[in-house]
Amino acid sequence: MQHRRVTRRGKTVIAIAGVAAGVLASLGVIQFALSGDNSAAQPNIRATTTTSNAAQTPDGALETTEPSAEVKVVTGSFKQQRGMLTVEVTRVESAGGRLKLFVTATNASQARMTLPIDGIAVLDDLKRTYAASSSKWDGLVTQGSKTSGTVILDEKLGAGVNSVTLTFGSISGQFAPTGAAITVPAIPVPK
Repeated sequence: MQHRRVTRRGKTVIAIAGVAAGVLASLGVIQFALSGDNSAAQPNIRATTTTSNAAQTPDGALETTEPSAEVKVVTGSFKQQRGMLTVEVTRVESAGGRLKLFVTATNASQARMTLPIDGIAVLDDLKRTYAASSSKWDGLVTQGSKTSGTVILDEKLGAGVNSVTLTFGSISGQFAPTGAAITVPAIPVPK
């Protein structure tokens, strides 16, 4: 009888040790996933800010009405995926309070999607909304492909803005996201 009690205790200790090892292994996998460069759970932010003179910026730099304005830049990977559509902002430029976002939309579906320019809205962290009708955005994303363009705010950012949220509303297509919209939050504003 004593022998059986030891065996049960031994099995219990082994079972508890096995569960503990499984929990620790799971935590390690979760930590690896959250710290990886390609993790969908955490944006890959390489926010480096540089400053240059607008007259010396390469093609595609922010068009500004103030030729002496400095262009400040933040780069990184700020993205959101909904269904078969992913929208990513990789570069943000600011010159004289005007903001320009470099955006790529990827359509992984088997049908085209349209992200119209009149459906673009930007909300700052102080809850002010900006239109982006002067953007250079095609809007048509054919099946299994991507398109890139720039979203330029029509007005200057208000004082004290640290981040913006980009929304594409009015998305159409057979595999468009539910609600016909996708939002990329917490895009930093260069300082």
